[in-house]
Amino acid sequence: MARQNDKNEDNMDLLSARKADLIDKHVGRRLRDRRRALDLSQQDIANILNISYQQVQKYESGQNRVSAGRLYLLGHIMKTDVSYFYEGLPDGDSILSGRITDMDLIIPELETLPNANVRDALSDLVRAIKESKMLTP
Repeated sequence: MARQNDKNEDNMDLLSARKADLIDKHVGRRLRDRRRALDLSQQDIANILNISYQQVQKYESGQNRVSAGRLYLLGHIMKTDVSYFYEGLPDGDSILSGRITDMDLIIPELETLPNANVRDALSDLVRAIKESKMLTP
């Protein structure tokens, strides 16, 4: 019985980490979008925060988490409220229940691609994969 409980706890830890990763990626994308909207480079942000531009890249990709304090500073630097970075996230209940996937966060991003041909090509690709045998176990 103890082994089963340990296994369940490990699965919950993995699921919890996965949810945090999705949120980190979303925050990173919002950070990148805001930086670009303000016509700032990664180096500009890095200089202000006294970090490397590579660290900014890691924040934007979701590879590294942005601490609460640093996110507060980024909001100030980028003249926006901290809540901006979380806008567009599904509600907390959806995230906690495990109903949210990478695709739930990526699809809204794809819809904002400026090039209609790229959007259409990606849509066609997804449709082709869905209709193929690639998705059957």
